[in-house]
Amino acid sequence: MKTYYCVCTSFDERGRVVSNIVDTIEASSRPDNTFKSTRMKDIYLDWFDTLSAARAHVEEARQA
Repeated sequence: MKTYYCVCTSFDERGRVVSNIVDTIEASSRPDNTFKSTRMKDIYLDWFDTLSAARAHVEEARQA
């Protein structure tokens, strides 16, 4: 079993970005990334193999 880290990133219609690590899971394989578009925002759930990769993605998204 391996630990995977989920980053939720949302982009709203005004260009605001919110990104945080929201979940961890122990599994034998990495979960699939998902995407949802609503009337007000686009929401991405991305899974990472390491905590450092998840943190780097959060920082990159916040710089967008």
